[in-house]
Amino acid sequence: MEICASTEAEWESGNVDTGGSSTVTESHSPSAIASDELSLAIGDEDIGHLDEAEKDSESSSDSDVANILSLTNSSANKEGQYHPFLSMISAMAYIIIHSPRPMGLSNLTFVCHTLRCMFPALPSVSTMVSYRLPGYRAPEKFYSPSGVPFYVNSIAETIKLCLANPDIAKKMERYPVLPKKGFREIFHGLQWRNDTRFQAPMATSPVGSVFLKDIVQSSIAGAICVSIIKQFYRKEGHNGVFASVQVLQVHPSELNTYILSDIVEIPVSTIVTILPQMDSRTRHVYKKGHDGSLTIVSDNELAEMSSPHPLKTRSIMCGSLPVFMAPLIIFSDDTSGNRSKVWNKFDSWCFLLAGLRQKDNAQFCNIHFICTSNQVPVMEMAHPLVDQLLELERGIVVFDAQLNTNALILAPVICFLCDNPRAAEICSHLGSGTLRFCRICRVDHTNSLTGICEERKRSSTIQEVQLIRSAHTQAERKRLRTLYGTSEKENHLLQLPVDLHQSTPIESLHTLGLGPYKYLLREKMEQLSEKQRKEVVARIAALPSSGLTGGISSDISRHYKSFVGRDFKFLAQIAMFIFSPYLSEAEIEVWLALSMVFKMVYCDEFEPQKIELYRDVCHRFARAIDCYSVTWRKKLKIHLILHLPDSMLRFGPASSFNTERCESYNSVIRSRNVYSNRQAPSKDIATAFAIQESIRFTFSGSCYNTSERCGEDLVNLYHTKEVQAFLGGEVQERGSGIHKHGTLRKLEQKLHWLQYRLHWKGKRCH
Repeated sequence: MEICASTEAEWESGNVDTGGSSTVTESHSPSAIASDELSLAIGDEDIGHLDEAEKDSESSSDSDVANILSLTNSSANKEGQYHPFLSMISAMAYIIIHSPRPMGLSNLTFVCHTLRCMFPALPSVSTMVSYRLPGYRAPEKFYSPSGVPFYVNSIAETIKLCLANPDIAKKMERYPVLPKKGFREIFHGLQWRNDTRFQAPMATSPVGSVFLKDIVQSSIAGAICVSIIKQFYRKEGHNGVFASVQVLQVHPSELNTYILSDIVEIPVSTIVTILPQMDSRTRHVYKKGHDGSLTIVSDNELAEMSSPHPLKTRSIMCGSLPVFMAPLIIFSDDTSGNRSKVWNKFDSWCFLLAGLRQKDNAQFCNIHFICTSNQVPVMEMAHPLVDQLLELERGIVVFDAQLNTNALILAPVICFLCDNPRAAEICSHLGSGTLRFCRICRVDHTNSLTGICEERKRSSTIQEVQLIRSAHTQAERKRLRTLYGTSEKENHLLQLPVDLHQSTPIESLHTLGLGPYKYLLREKMEQLSEKQRKEVVARIAALPSSGLTGGISSDISRHYKSFVGRDFKFLAQIAMFIFSPYLSEAEIEVWLALSMVFKMVYCDEFEPQKIELYRDVCHRFARAIDCYSVTWRKKLKIHLILHLPDSMLRFGPASSFNTERCESYNSVIRSRNVYSNRQAPSKDIATAFAIQESIRFTFSGSCYNTSERCGEDLVNLYHTKEVQAFLGGEVQERGSGIHKHGTLRKLEQKLHWLQYRLHWKGKRCH
């Protein structure tokens, strides 16, 4: 952890850039880093000896550095309470300069000048800007096919810093979790549990590490029996890891022949012996059916059962390292790099660790930046990302702070979070403007509300892309694009062993709030007279808001076309009560069905046993809006609602894969561009986020490739509430009304009352 100090002669021969440029230099000589370390490492006890220390707020002179070197012992900081700093003020100044919410250079200089008036030993702004903490890795430079440079942070290095961070490693799930009742997290969903790419290959038993396909002796129902391990998982409310095993019995009459019978559950702690794999002496293996019949296992299946798990062999080659899974959530979006109305499009990529809970991933410090550019298209930036993601599929060696040892971590991509146009790009789909406008199934807009058609597959998409590219004429290519709804543009993400169509879940912000709610609101407000619009405003003001927080940000009668996601989220809870006098029977049925969809999406818990009920809710809305107006069939977002229950079954409740917090992270990227010199924004922004990763790594007491850690007081300082909030490590509780206890129950009661009213209104009409 410690950066070794240099001698005065080494400093004089070094090269340090102490200029005032806001663009961070890419590398520094060891002597320059050592000098910066010493400049930062001046304690309060040395202030009296530095009356003539630096006066200029922009740069340090060589004589000042020589004085610092003569006053500070290079080894004195090893046991310091604020190691690798010698004082709290220098550590706090470094946090301020490299905060996620940057300030302008003039404001930053003034703040540091004010601190220097009280603490004369504080180094200059340029010195602290160029200083690098342990764990920092400069972003790597790549070029687009057109020759435009862009910079990418290493995903593998960021994961290494996260796993070495005890604050993150101890919170992260390494196994799928069987919940007591409903799904509340993404690791409760079926995607992590059933897909072999995400199944944990290893668990620790009393007799050592056991892997999938191992033959073990364990205690089942009080008896010792032999079984083959099929899957590892954890159970909510229970300690330890459990295994799903298939009992292996010796055939009563045939020599070297076995019978695979029931699949049962055992705690890994009950394993008493790890037996050798089946060998060539095994003649036959039978599978026992539910009716007791025996079916012989094929030679290929037998060979597969006889070979050890490939990660077991690799673990042994790496020194018997433990092996775990750390699935990734990839987020992509575009945002403006300006605060003004002038659009300056920046495409960006970020990632999150799927093993963290929702409340942890909602913190900015757990959203990890990869790359951005305002000149390179998003899919061209994906090329170096795919190379990194393929490496993570194979596994990397990291230091695990929870186990306090090295481990082999596999980090496959579990899903992509983005809006619908970006999801179509990721899936090599043409989007909502084509006849087959759904990226998940092959429905066309003529029957989009009747149900879900044949699902798209990765293999078929690759074949369609090749077929379109091989067409000889533009007319033939256009015909094939229309027929399949597939784009033949270069898409490096198709190289990943993940089904992109099933791994882009239907998220609620863009599909529900900015979809049917926006369409219905605009349609209804345009139908109302000026007098009725004023009545709507009055009804909103008079509506009791107990149990709800927030509100509509502007006058609904004039600014309804400018509403954003939070406005539609609030409107969804009150729309039935403010618009009911102006709705026809068909419109009431549409709004009522949409309210039930809203209730399903914004619940904290998804109950998989009610999947058919959730599908019926979505189909009821589709039928209601189809009866109301056939023009809605061409709206992609209306059809995508039919896919929502399946996305929730795979990835847990909709809140576990929504984009709202990641959308908020765009403001951090924007501010980084605003407070840079804008000469190389891709490099400056990537460097700033790499520095923030190193700050979280160092200040949290992490250990990485060395036995040294930062000082204990520095760890305590980092974990204070104020510092955590400043660095984005703590989410302020705002009490969102839709999640407040009892709110959805009250909404459901009011919806039932409206259904009753509609029922009797229809009877009177007849």
